[in-house]
Formats: sequence, structure tokens, C-alpha cells
Amino acid sequence: MISLPWFDSPRLAVVVEVISEGTSPRPAPSANALRLVRNAAIFCAGAAVVAALVGIVLGHAGPGGALATGLAIGSINGALAARLIALPIPFLATSLLRIITLSTIGIAIGLAFGLANVWLVILGLGISQVVLAVAALRESMRIT
Repeated sequence: MISLPWFDSPRLAVVVEVISEGTSPRPAPSANALRLVRNAAIFCAGAAVVAALVGIVLGHAGPGGALATGLAIGSINGALAARLIALPIPFLATSLLRIITLSTIGIAIGLAFGLANVWLVILGLGISQVVLAVAALRESMRIT
């Protein structure tokens, strides 16, 4: 029972029932999902090392490092998604938050490599997302 301060009498108090549509807890990521994220992250980390080495060998360490940085930053997106899925926040909201955050970080780091190399960091982010999507497709084909 909730009483309002301007009522002197308990019989004039206002009773309010709160009906809550509580969120049910989301399941923890399965072992398959964690393996998928781990494999995609390992592949992106390996691709980042290759991109950096190719950039150095070709004499373009800045662009190679920018692409490698984008791949490395993008590789953490799957792990972030796996952790955020357990929160009682809509998936769309966490997805937008991750995309905006990773893109902002990518642009900021790309500017450190020079304005001409920003697009390479964003390209690396995009490639890592494609790698994650291909890994998810491969895993879903394996399950069925």
C-alpha cells in the first residue's frame, strides 16, 4: 500500500499494484557459439598479422598496419556480442552500441595512421564481420 503525503487518513490512501513483465534470463552462449567466436577471432588475428607483414614487405607499413588494426578490432566484436547477449537489454540496442563503438574506435585509430588510411581500418572491420558471418554460416550448416 502506498499512501500519499497529503492524505491524513490511511483509508484515503491509494493502493497501486505494479504488474511487471519481467525479462526472462537469456541462456548462456553454448559451446558451439563460443567455438565459433574463438575460431573467427583467431582467423582475424592471423589475417591481421599477415596484413601487417605484407604491408612491411611491400614497403607500405602504414596501410598494412591500418588494415591489420581493423581486423584486430573487428575480431573482438563476436566476443562482445556473446557477452552482451546475456544482458536483459534488447539485442538491437547492444548491436547498435557495438557497431557505433567499434566504428568510432576504428576511425580514431585510423586517423592516427593518417587520413588516407582511415578507410583501411574500416575495411578491416568489415572483413572481420564477414569472417564472423561465414563462421556462423559454416557452424549452422554443420549442426543441421
